[in-house]
Formats: sequence, structure tokens, C-alpha cells
Amino acid sequence: MQKRYAIFYILLFFGLIMPSGLRAQEKKENVFLHPQKFYEKFFPHLRFKKIPVDSNYLKIYPKYLSVSTHLLFPKVYIDIDPTSSLSQGKKASSQFRTNVNTILGFSASYRFVTAGFAVALKGRPGNMEGYGHTKYRTATIKYNDPRYSLQFKFIKIAGLTDINTANNLDSTKKYLVRDDITMKEYQFEGIYNFSWKRYSYVAPIDFTVRQVKSRMGLMVKAGIYNNQIFSDTNLLSARQQSYFEHFDHINRINSYAVKLAPGLGGNLVLLRQFYLSLSVFAPYNLYFIRMFTDKKLVRNETSLQFVLDGNASIGYQSKWLYAGIRYQAETKQGKLQYFSVTTVYSYIGFDVGYRFHPPRLVKKVYKETMPPGS
Repeated sequence: MQKRYAIFYILLFFGLIMPSGLRAQEKKENVFLHPQKFYEKFFPHLRFKKIPVDSNYLKIYPKYLSVSTHLLFPKVYIDIDPTSSLSQGKKASSQFRTNVNTILGFSASYRFVTAGFAVALKGRPGNMEGYGHTKYRTATIKYNDPRYSLQFKFIKIAGLTDINTANNLDSTKKYLVRDDITMKEYQFEGIYNFSWKRYSYVAPIDFTVRQVKSRMGLMVKAGIYNNQIFSDTNLLSARQQSYFEHFDHINRINSYAVKLAPGLGGNLVLLRQFYLSLSVFAPYNLYFIRMFTDKKLVRNETSLQFVLDGNASIGYQSKWLYAGIRYQAETKQGKLQYFSVTTVYSYIGFDVGYRFHPPRLVKKVYKETMPPGS
């Protein structure tokens, strides 16, 4: 009899313990490692529906994988200019330039997602005489819906050269080489296209959509941008420091910009396969800047930032093959109380790509990692 009671109590014990143990395991499970469970937990009602566009104007190829190669010839620089009366006629500006002549990039697009990266190719010896070495890296990921486009981009540039010869006190060198200066930028932006049924902003940029009939469209771009410029020592040379007010021992500048800009774009299509494209956005951001010395915040300011943001391209698109030439420019200038900062990214690019049916692995990975219906 006692034996029977003992077995009963043992079974009862495990009956009570096992469910709670399973519940504990479920709680401990990291849903971030399981995309579908992540969507079910945090976005249970998230569903992407097919968006009908006017097929007389746009062709979309969601079942094809597109791969592209990009050859870019950039112009990237940063200018730091004093605005105080101390600097008048002294040529005290920092004119930082990169030693990047050619950038090679690759990207791939499937359904609504585009991912890509780019690196700088080593320049020819003597091509940028007197410049120091520059390392350049960038990575981009986009989500393109006919109505809107979301993009995250990371840029890192290490090694700049100040081409203002007045700042160079070393007679054996042509320019002041600043290998210790690094610039990082994080960009997260979105574009909403009010004319999405008949106009595509992304068609001449990442070729996920093909414009087959001419059309213009209104857009709005919203974004948050974080730019960091830092060095091991003062960002200014020893000669410059007396011409800048309130810039003593500054070795890091962190800035944040917030954008909400209307835009206008258009694609002119010839013979359904050749196109000319142009787009431009309004020119102001809200600009926040913070200055540090050895990780200690010493000053912060807020101002409006003037921005020139636009691109133009010409190219060819068919169902399988696409190629184009584009010019893209983004100039940012923030004027502060004692100095101004101007940052320029511009380039001429050549793009060549091909669409084809994707392998099963690509389909499987996409299905298991993306939200339902995407």
C-alpha cells in the first residue's frame, strides 16, 4: 500500500513540475533567433499585401533575383571653417580630402529587399600626389515597396588629408596628412511616393522596378543621420588653433540631423527601354552638434543645415538586363556660432546588372526571415 502511494506521489510531482519546466523553457527561448516567432510575438497582425501598380507604367519582377556591379568615381570631403573675426584673411580652414579614386560595389535584390556593399580600390601610385592613405567602407540594406522605400546605410572613412597648404608646417610634405582622423556616418531614411501607381523613384537607382512609360511624381523624404568625426589629437592643426574660438582640444564632433523634405522626381522613357531620370529634395535639415574633448562634452549647438540632395541618371532596362550612368550628390552645410562644417558626398557611377530566377536557397531564406506576405 505504501508503495502504491509512493508511486502516486512521484507521478504527481513530475506532473506538476514538467509543465512549469516547459513554460520556463519557452520563456527562455530567444525569439530574436527565430524570425517568424519574433513577428508572431511583437507584430502579430503584420501582413504585407500585394500592391497593384499600373502595368502600363511600371513593371515589377518580384520572382527574380537581380545582381548588380557598381563602379563609382567619388568626391568626398569635409571642410571646417572658422566664422570668428580672428580668422579673417588667415586661411585657417581645414579642407579634408579623401584619397579614394574608385569604388567597387556589389548589390543583390530579391522581391522587396536590396543589400549591398562597396570598398575603395587602391589608387595608382602618384595619382593623388601628397595625399595620405584612405580606407573606405560602406554597407546598405533597403526595403522597397511601390509606395515607400526604407534604407539603412553605414559609411566609414579612415585617413584624411588637409589640402590647405597653410596648415602644413612640414616642408618635406606637400599637405598635412591626418591618418588619425576617422569619419563614420549612420543613415536611416524613408521615402514615400505619392504617385506610386505610375511613378517609381527607385527604378533608376537599384532597378527593382522598371519604368516603361514616362511619368513624374511627388515624394517626401524623412530621415535621421548621425555623423561622427574623431581623432587621437585635436581635429585642428597647431597653426589653426589660435584662429578658432572655443575649439581648444576638441578631438570629436558628433552631429545629428533630422530631415523632413518634400521632393519631385521624374522618369522620361524612350522606346520602353531607355530612360532619363531626375529627382531633387528640399534643402534643409534640423542640425544638432556636440563637441568633445577626451570623451567629455564641452559644447553643443542647434541650427538649420543646408542640404543639396538629388540625382540624375541615364540608362537602359529590359526584362533581363539593365545598365546605367548616374550622378548623385549630397552636400550638407551646418553654420554654427564659431565655425561651420560642410560635408560632401558626390559621385559618378556606372551600373550593370542582370535578373534571373533565384536558387531555392534564396527563396527559403527569404521566406523564413521576412514577415508574412512580403
